[in-house]
Amino acid sequence: ATSDNAAYLGPASEQAIARQIASARGPSGPNSEYLLELAKALRELGKDDPHVFEIERHLVELAEH
Repeated sequence: ATSDNAAYLGPASEQAIARQIASARGPSGPNSEYLLELAKALRELGKDDPHVFEIERHLVELAEH
């Protein structure tokens, strides 16, 4: 998101981004589901995105607690 988006977090760690994603929901469902599916698709395509994968790791940790 860019700064003109109401959900824009600003400069933030992957952990803070994961916390926000974990509690957000849009018209198509939970934002966490979108991020987890994005990470899965990137892996299937053989693409390495450390930023997305780090957010994914934190989301999984949050879900376990």
